[in-house]
This record gives sequence, C-alpha cells and structure tokens, in this order.
Amino acid sequence: MSAATILPHSFMRPPQPNRDLCSAKIGTKQFVRTNYGCGCVAVLDFERTVWDKTLGETLGGTPDALILEGTWWRERASKARLGYLTSVRELPFPDMFVGDFDGARIAYCCAYGAPRAVEPAHVFTQLGTPLLIQIGTCGVMDRKIGAGTIAVPRKAVARDGISRHYGAGSSVAFSAQWADRAEKVLQGLGIKSENTNHLTWPSLFAQSDAMCAGWAVEGLQTVDMEASAVAAVASRFGQSCIALLSAWDALSEGQTFLDPLPAKHQEALRRADKATFEVALQLAKEVSGRVT
Repeated sequence: MSAATILPHSFMRPPQPNRDLCSAKIGTKQFVRTNYGCGCVAVLDFERTVWDKTLGETLGGTPDALILEGTWWRERASKARLGYLTSVRELPFPDMFVGDFDGARIAYCCAYGAPRAVEPAHVFTQLGTPLLIQIGTCGVMDRKIGAGTIAVPRKAVARDGISRHYGAGSSVAFSAQWADRAEKVLQGLGIKSENTNHLTWPSLFAQSDAMCAGWAVEGLQTVDMEASAVAAVASRFGQSCIALLSAWDALSEGQTFLDPLPAKHQEALRRADKATFEVALQLAKEVSGRVT
C-alpha cells in the first residue's frame, strides 16, 4: 500500500453557502436563523444542494463508499486506513477524508459513538454515496463467539438514542445483499464471520453486568455503539449499509477492554481488524464497477 499524502483544506471553517437570514417562531419567541439556500433552517431538513455547495470542489465527485470506524484511537486508525489510499485530502469538515483505491473513490471517517457517526453518514448518503460500511469492534454476550470473529449482522436492535430521529423503529436492517457478499470475501480470506443478533447501545461505560445478562437473555449476541444509527441514516436517504465488527470484549465472561487478551486471541483480533477494512475496500470497488 502507498503512503497517503494528505492535502490540508484551506479554511478554518467550512465555506458558507448562500446564507440569508430567516425567522422561525417557537411558542411566543421569534428566532432569527440562517437559511442555507434550501428554504429550511435545520440540518435534518437540508437538501442535498447544501452539501454540494459546501463540499463540491473539495469532494471531487460522489464517493462509491463511506467507511466509518468507531474507535478511541482516532489518530492511529486514520493513519493506517488512509495509508491504503492515494490522493487523500481532508474535507472542510474535520476528520472526514476522501481518497482513491484502485479506481474507486473512498470516503473515510473515524467517528466514535452514534451521535458523531451519523454526521458523516448523513452528509454522504444525502450526497448519494450508495454504500456505508461501519467497521470497528464489538462486545460479545455469546461465549461461542471468539475474539477475532467478525460480526456481520443483517439487523440490529436500535437503542442508540439517535436512530428514531431518522425514522427507525425498534430495529433497523442492513443490506442482506452486501452482507452476504462481505461474508463470502471474508471466507476467502480465511476469516471467521457470523450473522449475529446485534444491539447498538449509546455508551461503552453505561453497561452493567445486569444489562449484559439481560441482553443475553433477549438472545442478543453482539453490541456496538454506532451501527444501527448509521443504518438508520442510510435507510432515510435510500442507500445501503452493512457492519463488519470484530469481536473483542467477552462481556458474557466479565471481560472488558481493560483485560489483556491471550496472544492467540490478540493475533486473531489484529487479523480481523485488518480484514474489515480490506473487505470494505473490495466492496467499494464492486460498487464502482472496477473489480479486477
């Protein structure tokens, strides 16, 4: 893979599209807000033209896929992932990057937690990016799922706190077509995967033993902090989404991220982590029609 050359954006803040003041009345109070040229005042009601005007020149065309990664180690993850790409540049919105991989245009953002992950998901799906791929790690409530297994769920229970604002109900669906394809590619790499009963929860810390036990009783097997919210955004804007999540914390056995893994499990997790991104790139090539 080639080293990334990141071209810094030339502004401290995003360029401002046609900003006319407009007013909105809430109760007895009158508020003056900014109208971004689309007849609305709130981001959830923006039209695509807002993002086209804000990002158009820097973006250089709609990406074939957006790869989102939920991790604390943003700098390390971004450096490793962007190293696969060429012509990498950061967009006016910080930590959102675009680059090229073997003819496919890739957007990448390291976004931890549902509230942050929905931001790039919203922008790129509304711009027409056809596939969103959530990668990262997940906790496990089923002891049969070992470290380094990649969870590829077909649906997720949406308790992330954000999904409902994008029209989701108690659960969301991932693209079965792309999930099936991802598992086939993983199989070819010799990486174990499983279609798990998945949960997205809003916090890594706000999880008690009783909660984890309750999730297991519900039949839930894996848990993360972003996937269902990203899928809800994709669904709202008519695009596809999958999740490729490497099993890490064995919550059913009282293991957390603070507990060291045996060397064998650590190596399995490392291989899975690498595979999730490489499979995501392969799917992006297939979206673009540039499969070799």
